[in-house]
Amino acid sequence: MKKQIAALFCLFISLNGFCDKYVWNSKAPYPSFARHRCAAFTIGNKGYMGTGHINSGSISQAYSDWWEFDPSSNSWTQKADYPLQRFACAGFVIGNKGYLGGGNEQNFGDRDEFYEFDPINNTWTQKANLPVANGGGLGFTINGVGYMALFGSLYTYNLTANSWSPVSCSIPFQDYSSGFVINNKVYVLPQGSNTLYMFDPSTGITTVKATFIGDGRYAACSFAVRGQGYIGLGYSWVNGTMLKDFYQYDPAANSWDTIPKSFPGVRRDYVPSFTIGDNAYFGTGSNGTNLGDIWGYEWKVSVGVEEKEKTTGISLFPNPASDFLHITLSDEMVRSKTVFKLYNLNGKEMLSSSLSETNSKIDISMLPQGVYLSVILRNDHETLSAKKIIKY
Repeated sequence: MKKQIAALFCLFISLNGFCDKYVWNSKAPYPSFARHRCAAFTIGNKGYMGTGHINSGSISQAYSDWWEFDPSSNSWTQKADYPLQRFACAGFVIGNKGYLGGGNEQNFGDRDEFYEFDPINNTWTQKANLPVANGGGLGFTINGVGYMALFGSLYTYNLTANSWSPVSCSIPFQDYSSGFVINNKVYVLPQGSNTLYMFDPSTGITTVKATFIGDGRYAACSFAVRGQGYIGLGYSWVNGTMLKDFYQYDPAANSWDTIPKSFPGVRRDYVPSFTIGDNAYFGTGSNGTNLGDIWGYEWKVSVGVEEKEKTTGISLFPNPASDFLHITLSDEMVRSKTVFKLYNLNGKEMLSSSLSETNSKIDISMLPQGVYLSVILRNDHETLSAKKIIKY
């Protein structure tokens, strides 16, 4: 065992220093027909995706199937079908329920139906129709309030009254625009435009932000994770081609930059996305061929020689270990939503556990032998400790 541990340490110190980073991961493919113009949103720690469209030659088919993605098992589960065959729907989430509506019917006509999805009961319930029939709208949630951008206008949904009201907003909303929410403000890049707008519902003020540095585009993929906004893929308004580039927006610096690692998948447009924690997931779409692959842009911790500890009051033992790790924390750390995570040498998360007691016991008996990085986080983002762990 000593020789094995020595060899593992040699492997460990040959790697780069400790760093947090995003990595691209191919995920379980969409479990039904490849398609484009799907809808997607997140409820809790699960992603939901469905509806969509196939058109090829004389074939034009809209879909109603609806699926749940569990990132912990990288698996899909079929849920109750959306009540109608639709594509290019828009939606948002309020609390533990999703809301979806609008879109196009099979012959491309705009629709205004609107439904509530309850994942616990696996049911869809019809709600007040959208104020405007629209395909390719933009939906989002801010402070528990749902919004829909439809045909150039913004509307808010009153959950209690089951009613819609117009919102005064000067963003020139267009179909298949890109958008993301950061710090209770929505950022929108209209289709074909390089002008980024920010709208703050609390003040009703629209502000023009830093110019988007990529091609103006249509039907792109957009999301926000860890306080940064991302826009990529889509159809170029400049040269009429599909794109596979991605750009990152920093609201604090009000600046755009390319992302460090290029997207490894194929070019495409009509790409829905959903986020779970620090990770973004997206896929399907079209590049002339309907696509069914799913990708994760996932926050991982790579391992290396440097260890990090920002505070005392943490004890983790034994090390090396074969069956269990014991973690001792101060009362203050327990109160501040402290989480333990364990990663392998490829940066893949192997274990995650909330530390709700001052003395915790983590079962690692099922893990393969090897070197791992243990990370203890406070409030899901502040790293308190990062240490190498040897499992034998």
